[in-house]
Amino acid sequence: MRREGIIPALIYGKSLEESILIKISLGDVNRFLSMVSKGSRLIIEVDGDKYDVLFKEITYEAISQRVEHIEFQQLVADEAVNSVAKVVLKNKENNPNIIQQHIEEIPYNALPKDFVQEVIINLEGMEAGSTVKVADLDIVENENIRITIPKDTVILSINDPKKVALDDEAEDETGDDTEDETQDS
Repeated sequence: MRREGIIPALIYGKSLEESILIKISLGDVNRFLSMVSKGSRLIIEVDGDKYDVLFKEITYEAISQRVEHIEFQQLVADEAVNSVAKVVLKNKENNPNIIQQHIEEIPYNALPKDFVQEVIINLEGMEAGSTVKVADLDIVENENIRITIPKDTVILSINDPKKVALDDEAEDETGDDTEDETQDS
């Protein structure tokens, strides 16, 4: 199927008698991926039936990085499910420092009505030495959402480009000195 430009996909869920296998053209998959990300809520129509689903997973071929398979989980209004919110960095271009993003998604559990597609972090004005942890996000305050990673998990850190360069040079010098001392012993 993949050689013919068709990507297999699956809709699964507790309320389905059996999982639904679907085929999606590679062109449709590429358009789909340009508009949504994991954790997105969608309506998929298959043979005239509509399914309220969560874009749950996508797998890629190891070498070519072509889409291999997509999974959707059917949603039920009163059933909490695991999802992810994409971390979006706003005003990154306005921050002259080095931004090191450690995680790109915040995993959580919630009812479909409480889903959050993305978490926005505004980097404008954030200074070197700053870090943003999960606990710093508004999503943590939402009593209808249960975050499923530790709240002290660092999402990003901001470093001074000059300090990073100096630290690297200092490590090199320290490493050389240590080797010289070892050789002299």
